[in-house]
Amino acid sequence: MENRWTLVYDEYKGLQKTALNILSGTVSGYLTYVLPMIKVSELTEEIAKERNLLVVGKVKTNPILSALKEKGLIKVPSQAEGYSIYVGKNPLQEEGQIIAIAGFDAHGVLYGCMDFCNRYCGKKLYQSGCIYGEHFFENRFDEQLVDWQVSTAPKIKTRAIWTWGHVIYDYRQFFMNMARLRFNEVVMWNDVAPLNAKDIVEYAHSMGIKVIWGFAWGWRTNCSKMLEDFNEDTAKEIKETVLNKYEEEYAHIGGDGIYFQSFTEMEQDNIGGKSVAQVVTDLVNDTADALLKKHPQLHIQFGLHATSVKNQLDVIKTVDNRVEIVWEDCGAFPYHYSPDQIYTFNDTIDFTGKILNLRGNEGGFGAVMKGMVNLDWGSFEHFTQPYILGERTNSYLAERQVKKNKLWKIVQAGWLKNAEYVRQMIAYIAKNGKNPILQGLVEDGMFENQIMFPAALFAALLWDPNGRIEDIIEEVSKYPCVGFANV
Repeated sequence: MENRWTLVYDEYKGLQKTALNILSGTVSGYLTYVLPMIKVSELTEEIAKERNLLVVGKVKTNPILSALKEKGLIKVPSQAEGYSIYVGKNPLQEEGQIIAIAGFDAHGVLYGCMDFCNRYCGKKLYQSGCIYGEHFFENRFDEQLVDWQVSTAPKIKTRAIWTWGHVIYDYRQFFMNMARLRFNEVVMWNDVAPLNAKDIVEYAHSMGIKVIWGFAWGWRTNCSKMLEDFNEDTAKEIKETVLNKYEEEYAHIGGDGIYFQSFTEMEQDNIGGKSVAQVVTDLVNDTADALLKKHPQLHIQFGLHATSVKNQLDVIKTVDNRVEIVWEDCGAFPYHYSPDQIYTFNDTIDFTGKILNLRGNEGGFGAVMKGMVNLDWGSFEHFTQPYILGERTNSYLAERQVKKNKLWKIVQAGWLKNAEYVRQMIAYIAKNGKNPILQGLVEDGMFENQIMFPAALFAALLWDPNGRIEDIIEEVSKYPCVGFANV
């Protein structure tokens, strides 16, 4: 039998096409020959006996994976996005090896392939054999592979990145890198919707990523001034602006929902006798109701800063349950911009417990986790005209990467030191929340050009925060797609 591999697949379309493209590209990097691919329905007994098999697909549609399931070698979780991986001796033939990646659904197939590329090709692949020259790194698939079995499903249902849209400089690579880390949603905030929005949505969906378009419902860079001037006419104007903006800019471009912020980004909870919590709740409920009457299936996320409403949760509890609240600035890291700010972590856990199920089973819970690279507000300016998102040149990306590495170096040190706090927070939310939405603030960090360690670690913890943080850090640091800032 030849010690060569053939990739056997279910179908080459949709998310499985994306999965196969990335998987084939990764594995081919270890081979001295072109990796042949064959559809499972066309696999002959002769090929199956002559080659090691890399089998990818869904158990219910792939007879090879079904046979492995019957033998008890793979057990795919019956949960959306779940998958199972088996690497070892092929029990369906007398000799040879098999790699089986089986998904519960198409997302599961995609994420199983990403996990194999990240964890197996990053760590397990090198746990046998001698270290001798370049062969150790380049030709591992010529050897007997290390046995491995994984069966897993995400602990956090919605795993997202939050960013301003105009600081995504290559949207295709941005979403590709999101897929590599098993993110499944992006929130993109814009002053004005981009001209190429439909293309962006289409490509994101091909990577298994939902697109949430973000825009202001009364948010300004000076929120306290906004509330100071607030009155009935202001509320009416904001509602009309939101309705018109959605109809004119977003209703026709596709996407999977909208996200908004209002005037809660301040420390005061009362200005001029006006309660921030009450004014924003009234505004949100009135505006959302008007929007949902016309678009009843619209998914709406409300970005709410805890700093101005934390003492009036009884009011926030009355926000329309059709609107999902995504909390920000709830205390210490990982809510804080600085990964070194961990001194009030216990208080932050306590507050998270109060808001986690504030509105019962129907209201939903979301949160933005920070501590990574964010927007440079010193050079920020609002834009008033449509623009083309994410079509910058490779040379621009390379030049900007050098600048951002200086920030990432500081950030990654904080994450290496305090990652356990992130793990504890996500584990707490996963255990006590109901289908939570967790978003990582990764904006203007050149994520499309290089996946930096903190972003990859955050993504891994969203998938499963249970385990020793030292072990999770070790695995993530060995992902082939992950880099460390070194300025």
